[in-house]
Amino acid sequence: MRVLVTGGAGFIGSYVTKGLLDLGYEVVVLDNFSSGAKKNLPTSNLFKVIDADICDRKKLQDLYSERFDGIIHLAAQVSVPESVKNPMIDSQINITGTLNMLDLAKNTGVQSFVFASTAAVYGNQVSVPILENCQLSPETPYGISKLASEYYIQSICKQLNINYCILRYANVYGPKQSDKGEGGVIKIFSEQLLNNRKSTIYGNGLQTRDFIFVEDVANATIKALNGKNIILNVSTNKEVTINDIYDFIKKECQSSLDPIYTNEREGDIFRSCLSNDLIKKELSWAPSFEMEQGVKRTIQELTVQKNE
Repeated sequence: MRVLVTGGAGFIGSYVTKGLLDLGYEVVVLDNFSSGAKKNLPTSNLFKVIDADICDRKKLQDLYSERFDGIIHLAAQVSVPESVKNPMIDSQINITGTLNMLDLAKNTGVQSFVFASTAAVYGNQVSVPILENCQLSPETPYGISKLASEYYIQSICKQLNINYCILRYANVYGPKQSDKGEGGVIKIFSEQLLNNRKSTIYGNGLQTRDFIFVEDVANATIKALNGKNIILNVSTNKEVTINDIYDFIKKECQSSLDPIYTNEREGDIFRSCLSNDLIKKELSWAPSFEMEQGVKRTIQELTVQKNE
């Protein structure tokens, strides 16, 4: 099976690329390396890398002669604050970029389209864990652009008879992560405390997140190639406060520093925890990493980098 992975040199994408190669897939990575890096990619000659932007329609049309069985579309603008600052760029990358990938799917024989969406499409929900069929109420341009992309995928894939699987990721974290995205707080806190610098918590720290380790997310994403026109949460189904995650990281980093509390950020959701019952049933997937285990792995990686 030949699979195109957009954003394949990025944080999640590099784990997906490695996982596909380990399973014997033929992989083509498409990345513009604006946030991804070649050093993230596996050291192997068994896959092809295309340096291109998902918004560069002309360059993408050059790929019409290629043939792919599946597309895993991960490339995106992932920062909520950036989307609030510049919704135009957010929509261009997340909506227009997705439409370009659907057009590529149409012209390259794709039978399976996997899309990385987000918990941000849910907005602030009264009750958790959040089910896939709840009322959607995104509160930021990022959540809106991802939800719009979901609708386009459902409509166009139905017209083209392409199977789709939309994955609403919880807060992904782990080694190789950038500071962007909600899961990035684990990397930010860890890096700051390892360097004896104080961390900032926006709001009172009682806001909750569902933190999921990147290797679990990569495994779910690969399994989604077999999904049949469905939307699934990818999560641990566990709610953790920002204060609790800070305290655990502080202990693991052997730090005595307390955080600085400041005003909450515009667009921040107070509670977020996603049900994973449906993905367990549909894809026979479940997370294997406990939060403590994943955070320790992340801190170990940062410690190695610090000492290099």
